[in-house]
Amino acid sequence: MDSSHQSNYKLSKTEKKFLRKQIKARHTLLRHEGIETVSYATQSLVVANGGLGNGVSRNQLLLVLEKCGLVDALLMPPNKPYSFARYKTTEESKRAYVTLNGKEVVDDLGQKIILYLNFVEKAQWKELRPQALPPGLMVVEEIISSEEEKMLLESVDWTEDTDNQNSQKSLKHRRVKHFGYEFHYENNNVDKDKPLPGGLPDICDSFLEKWLREAEKNSEVGIH
Repeated sequence: MDSSHQSNYKLSKTEKKFLRKQIKARHTLLRHEGIETVSYATQSLVVANGGLGNGVSRNQLLLVLEKCGLVDALLMPPNKPYSFARYKTTEESKRAYVTLNGKEVVDDLGQKIILYLNFVEKAQWKELRPQALPPGLMVVEEIISSEEEKMLLESVDWTEDTDNQNSQKSLKHRRVKHFGYEFHYENNNVDKDKPLPGGLPDICDSFLEKWLREAEKNSEVGIH
């Protein structure tokens, strides 16, 4: 077999280095986080080095990911050096896997970070939530019914003046509207000194009253 034919079966030094790094990221996720990757394409990807623990903001990562398709969900666990992205279709996630693997991004401090992507069968969204709730905080599942959810969505006015009342923005694949405070995607936070003048939609008052009544009832029967 001549050298030219052999070269067809050999990876370049750069490709070998990337492959080693990708395998290392895969093993690190499994060993330290219990996250198991798969060798076949799925809608969900784990993005090593693309996490809040690396100084990569949600807005930064979304800008990169959305170049490959519609991101259905993005989970960035606090203080972790990875994130999970779920695309609308497997074709889009495959495109991201091919296009973004080994891609260099710049974090909030100006440092260069290389992303390593692997497929996962299913991102364990619920398991990655904080297990211990702060004292006094209670989670009530399905507190809003399907009918109430529809009413809330219909109460959002997308036609009003964007400079008036509430902050409204158009991102690449979706529109967002902020109430109370504007959410800053670059640092996943709000500026408490700059509340939005519009407040919450009037429909929220009835829901809040209902939830307060429920909280009082739970308190009376000893549910805290």
